[in-house]
Amino acid sequence: MTYLRTWPNGTPEAAPVLLCLPQAGASALQFQDWQRRLGSRAMVCAVQLPGREDRWGEPAPSGIAEVVGAVVAELADAGLLGRPLVVFGDSLGGLIAYEVARAVGPSALVVCVCRAPVHWARQGGLREDDVERLASASVAGSDLPPELAAELRDIAAEVLRRDAALSATFREVPGAEPLRCPVYAWGALADETVTPAQLDDWRAVTTGPLHRHDFDGGHRVSREDPGALLGRLSHVLADLAEEEPS
Repeated sequence: MTYLRTWPNGTPEAAPVLLCLPQAGASALQFQDWQRRLGSRAMVCAVQLPGREDRWGEPAPSGIAEVVGAVVAELADAGLLGRPLVVFGDSLGGLIAYEVARAVGPSALVVCVCRAPVHWARQGGLREDDVERLASASVAGSDLPPELAAELRDIAAEVLRRDAALSATFREVPGAEPLRCPVYAWGALADETVTPAQLDDWRAVTTGPLHRHDFDGGHRVSREDPGALLGRLSHVLADLAEEEPS
């Protein structure tokens, strides 16, 4: 099964590609609505990791390097590396997005509620308390019967533990060449997981500019209230279009 998911809607071939990597435990499906909202401004292309939705029965990848290699190969096979490319990653997706950006040299890297790579290296990936908290948050506030909510929470925890193991494979490369593109590091004011200082440290990964912004909301801001985030992404895409030669 392939990693990339798209929802063709007549987007012009010259439009930028927005490659999206979801939070731990999440899937590519959330980005289908982003394609509808963004319309012709971008071709949304999302990454579906094994172990969820249509890839439920597939074995976990050996590490982030395997995921990045597969995603880059599929982008190349689809002819998408010759187009303006914005790589977006949400939380753990931001860490993988950074590794993809190192491999392909995109027009821009956008990370949301994701601590800078140096902090992932120090922490060693998602911890069990992160898994438990995120699994509980996935069903918080639902109107589901308690038994069903508990079952769905357990499923979420299973997927999150797979993603935690994946995050633990990240290693900083000493002396790695920095990115040259702009990096947008976005946080959420009520996020109890990622601090402003951990977002500020994205400054170290690029020779290009770092753009910081904090949204209202918490760690799940991209799913609970994506409107403001998509507004910011629209500006990134518009700036990119203006920079492209006519």
